[in-house]
Amino acid sequence: MKALKTAIAIVFTMSLLASYSFAQGQGRGLRCQQRFAEFDTNKDGNVTLSEFMAVDHPRGEDQAKAMFKVKDTDNDGQLTQAEFCPRA
Repeated sequence: MKALKTAIAIVFTMSLLASYSFAQGQGRGLRCQQRFAEFDTNKDGNVTLSEFMAVDHPRGEDQAKAMFKVKDTDNDGQLTQAEFCPRA
């Protein structure tokens, strides 16, 4: 009986942790989409380097440019929402 209670407690805890992680991931995705919309000042569905650089970047311009280059996976000089928020 004690083993059954322990197993139930473990399963319950694991399901709570899984649902919390899922909810946190959804929240990050939504925040990323909102951030993308803020960067996309002309609302064309893409973020150009100039739009990206118009926002203050705490780690500096060089780091921001490097981040943009990494996110621009198709090297077209602009970020789609899928490139900006790859897990959203």
